[in-house]
Amino acid sequence: MRHRHLLSLTAALIGLSLSVSSCTPVGVAVGAGATVGSVALEERGFEQGVKDRVTEAAISKSLFDYNLDAFGAVNVEVVEGRVLLTGRVEKPEYRVEAVRLAWQEEDVVEVINEIRIGTSDDGLADKGKDAWIATQLRTKITLDSQVKAVNYSAEVVDGAVYLFGIAQNESELQRVIAHARTIENVRRIIPDYVRMKDDPARAG
Repeated sequence: MRHRHLLSLTAALIGLSLSVSSCTPVGVAVGAGATVGSVALEERGFEQGVKDRVTEAAISKSLFDYNLDAFGAVNVEVVEGRVLLTGRVEKPEYRVEAVRLAWQEEDVVEVINEIRIGTSDDGLADKGKDAWIATQLRTKITLDSQVKAVNYSAEVVDGAVYLFGIAQNESELQRVIAHARTIENVRRIIPDYVRMKDDPARAG
């Protein structure tokens, strides 16, 4: 029965990923094959990891179906039912709507709203810098043998690095923060949304 449930979750993830990819020109959904392969290595476990990815893809699809222009720059990350929304929208009501759509998914236990309002002064130039920061940070923590990089995600908006995920301990998190500080154009680092592996709240 449990095996059948896992297969259903995996199939749902692949279906949602393909659905979101096909309805957007930028291919928002994560690659289904790579996703299923990576979650098996994560602290949250395979079943929870797949469930989170299904939720993530479903929220992304809801955002794009509602208003592609408004939510094209909104990033969605889900870890153990906790949703982190980052990016930028033009109107305050879009920010509220993003939270509402996220809460529609039944497995969501918390929504962290870090969506900014307004347009960036440098536009595409800032987006390019942000993407480069995220790539560099991913490379640095992956190459650090004292960091379990698969448990972390980092969203970057206007040079602000939002860390999200599960840390083995405080020392590991501090190593990730230290790596982020060495990257050019990083303006600030927000580690508040990383949970410790032994955090009692995770059991809930």
